Amino acid sequence: MIHLFGKIKISQIQMIVLGMLLGILCGFILENKAQPLEYLGVFFLHLIKMVTIPIIFFTIIYGTTNIENQTGLLKLGKKALIAFLLTSTLAVILGIVTSLIIRPGEGLDITIPKPSNTSSSVHKATNPLELLVNIIPQNIFLSLTEGNILQVIIFSFFIGIVLNSNREKCQDIIKVCHQSAHIFFEMIRKIMYIAPFGVFGYIASMVGTQGLEIVEVLAKLIFAILAASIVQYIVFGILILLFVRVSPIPFYKKLAGVQMMAFSTSSSKATLANLIQVSEETLGISKRSSRFLLPLSAALNMDGGAIYQASCAIFFAQLTGISLSYSDYGTILFMSTIASIGGAGIPGGVLLFLGMVLSSVGLPAEGVILVASVDRVLDMITTLINVTGDACVTLLVDNSEGTFDKKRYND
Repeated sequence: MIHLFGKIKISQIQMIVLGMLLGILCGFILENKAQPLEYLGVFFLHLIKMVTIPIIFFTIIYGTTNIENQTGLLKLGKKALIAFLLTSTLAVILGIVTSLIIRPGEGLDITIPKPSNTSSSVHKATNPLELLVNIIPQNIFLSLTEGNILQVIIFSFFIGIVLNSNREKCQDIIKVCHQSAHIFFEMIRKIMYIAPFGVFGYIASMVGTQGLEIVEVLAKLIFAILAASIVQYIVFGILILLFVRVSPIPFYKKLAGVQMMAFSTSSSKATLANLIQVSEETLGISKRSSRFLLPLSAALNMDGGAIYQASCAIFFAQLTGISLSYSDYGTILFMSTIASIGGAGIPGGVLLFLGMVLSSVGLPAEGVILVASVDRVLDMITTLINVTGDACVTLLVDNSEGTFDKKRYND
């Protein structure tokens, strides 16, 4: 809680909301002059990125070494991967179905711009098998430097398994890793104090420089993705109701602050430490599950990204008048799931894989440039779904392990 004027107490969630509202107001008033305020958001995200890789590295090790036997570790990971795959597949189906119903690409007179050579290289289609092979780091120091989260997770996971299988010999190393994890969690808590200022800067700059015109151009696409996201959001609650046998209302309420942060920053990584804290302290999820599964989810469970990919593929098919066959829909389903797994969890990360999805069914990869104009808006929506999905899957798996604290959840 933050004390203002000696008596009024304002929570961090309220401060973030206030930052968003003031950012919108400031953006409308200042218009293009609000652009420099973006540096407030950049400053905040740079602080987040500064500790993101160490947090993921040490929390994965923390989670794996907290499990006393390899059987338990493999069982937990297997359940999580199955849940990731199922929720991502459902998200892709929702993206396809809502786009077929709303038909966002029809009736628009837009010419897809041809990219420069640089743009083509950035969004070059990637073979999905090659993508899977590339998650194995050839040089972990390069992976750490470049912030390749998938490779860092694989390396951290491997170290955790080795340490866990040699617990007696590696007790000192394990203790250091656990202490390091706590240090970085404390750092992220300090950084979160300036979150409202970062949110204010980003929102003010976006509204001031882009206004509503850029949203209106692709309003139907935004609406289609929003509709699918709302359904997916409700599905998370239904899963909790069916499999955990508790009301999903506390889940939504207690996760509101994290969701607001995800929506404001468009970064799953920016919410990771806060999500772990909320999961353990208020949602009743065990430390073993939260500190092992949530960092894993941040890179592998992108339900919002899956909706984004699938909806854009249908959108461009309608926009260009290309008829898709049943096999094409199957390809979109598979490729969007793969692309969502490869999502970086950072602003604009989905665009890096969208070209792969479009090219897989013969759609122009140049369409990525068009989507990029409203990517920020779409990122805000889908990142909220990503983070909610991470928490939902972790809660479901933790409940299946018998370590979920229902009393704390309902408190």
